[in-house]
Amino acid sequence: MEGLQWTYYFLSFLYSVLLYSLILFTLSFLSKTSKKKSYLILLCSVIFFYSICLVGSYGYFSYSGIMPNFFVFSYIFQEPFNSWTIFQGGLTIWSLIGFAALYGFLFFSFKVAVSTVKLRYTKSVYTLLSVAILFLTAFFHNNTRFNDQIYVADTNSISFINRNLYNLATGDRLGSAGLQSRNKPILSLSLHPAKMNVLIILSESLRKQSMGLYGYERDTTPFLKRWSQNSQDGSVVVFKNAFSNSSSTLISVPSLLSGVSPIQPVSMTHSSPLFWEYGKVAGLSTFYISSHSFRWNNFSGFFKNAGIDFLWNKEISGLSVFNDIGIDDRKTVQEFQTHVNRLKQKGENFAGVLHLNTNHFPYIIPEEYVYFPIGKDTFAPYDNSVRYLDHLLEEVFSFFNRENLLQNTLVIFTSDHGEGIFEHDYIGHIESNHIETVAIPMLFYVPNSLKKKISLERLKNNSDENVSNADLIPTLVNILGVENQPEIRGFLSKLEGRSLLSNLPKDRRIFISNNNETSLYRVGMSYIKGNKHYMLRLNSFPPDEEMFDIKADPKEKKNLWPAFDLETKKEVRKELDGCSLCRDLYSASGIKL
Repeated sequence: MEGLQWTYYFLSFLYSVLLYSLILFTLSFLSKTSKKKSYLILLCSVIFFYSICLVGSYGYFSYSGIMPNFFVFSYIFQEPFNSWTIFQGGLTIWSLIGFAALYGFLFFSFKVAVSTVKLRYTKSVYTLLSVAILFLTAFFHNNTRFNDQIYVADTNSISFINRNLYNLATGDRLGSAGLQSRNKPILSLSLHPAKMNVLIILSESLRKQSMGLYGYERDTTPFLKRWSQNSQDGSVVVFKNAFSNSSSTLISVPSLLSGVSPIQPVSMTHSSPLFWEYGKVAGLSTFYISSHSFRWNNFSGFFKNAGIDFLWNKEISGLSVFNDIGIDDRKTVQEFQTHVNRLKQKGENFAGVLHLNTNHFPYIIPEEYVYFPIGKDTFAPYDNSVRYLDHLLEEVFSFFNRENLLQNTLVIFTSDHGEGIFEHDYIGHIESNHIETVAIPMLFYVPNSLKKKISLERLKNNSDENVSNADLIPTLVNILGVENQPEIRGFLSKLEGRSLLSNLPKDRRIFISNNNETSLYRVGMSYIKGNKHYMLRLNSFPPDEEMFDIKADPKEKKNLWPAFDLETKKEVRKELDGCSLCRDLYSASGIKL
């Protein structure tokens, strides 16, 4: 550790000692004033707190490789259902016996400590301890999130709980800035309305490597495999090397809908046109039908003036939570079918998004759709969710066939990011940039009627190249035929994303980051270029760098970085030149470029 980190560490240790001393003095005072009931209540509460601190902090560390931080506690406050699911997963007989043993040991230790405390100058001691604790509490309240991996367990826990309670009470969003209301761009209507439909089907937390379509040994995607190989009314292009530019929904979804990379200024995300605004320019009716809660991180405010003719989500539906913070996807698919039927009756073409939630942790699906037996199989819950999603997609395409809509509809299917299932000792996605969290599916269905407008050959030529979900907007702008309007041309020229109908460079870099002004997760960043995947990890201690060959080592088991000499490392880092966010992250890591 550097000098500043040692300072924070010793302050956290001092805080812990002061707090422990205050507790002992209080317990001793109560025991000697015959307030036995108050003494026992406080004693049991304090021991429970310390037991939870120790088990929670070091249990989480052994589980994820990092200490609990602001976002762990935010997750508990914002998503208690999921938190309870994770907690249940750890409730084994041995864990309960271990907790009881720790509780008993601490109970005995505290009683011995209380009985040996000598009280002198009680009021002075109380005053000094209280003032010192209040001072350090305020200090950590403002500074903890910047050095959150070097505190002792009780200081760390108290500081982050304090910060989250403060945020709940005041509405402050420090630590997770969230999305803001957008500046609506002024765009002119096209003189040549598009005579087609465009549908983006967006899945949540769907990773490529658990899909039979991409070679997974389990039959998780029977419909997608069948449909991609035998589509009668059109052609399906499967992109083999598609990546999300963030494993955080808070960054990846706005990026996918705007084409703005997370390494670009956040102001661009809040001022660039979104998918629906391009759709409106092309004369299409627009919709966003989602299973998600849009109160989460102010998605509702972000989409408020995005030109969406029809918006439907958890809050608007009035339905209860089914999985994670989302409603039952079956209800969402029903609403989608109802709305598309209305548009068909009116004779309106559309540009819309169907956003499903099935693959998000804790992977809850209807019991009748459980296909792989759940028991000791770590992957079964997630694999079942993938197979269930495949069933939902079959319902959507069967509906399109019945209504004769597929013959004039471009369909893009993808995911916001992937999911880790203990490949790198981690389950979830936010705290990881490893390949399982960023490699995503991407499929284009091009009906025969649109093949003159959409170059199938160019899509197929790029299907083996590294592509990003930020490439979708430039591609759709081309397909809608609005790319030559002056104001749109200005926006497109600034985007990191590239049209999949263009000649993509073989050596392009795809940046991946969970850190910017919108989302302050202390994860780091990475980039993919060719077969190489470089990572800067801020959530390890100390921060470190990793490099993998994702072709020779697709599961990223062999870290090549330690074997590189200094000159090779400098060459790898040169790819980050010109990236201001990358420089900021390096500065936070303490690693010298």
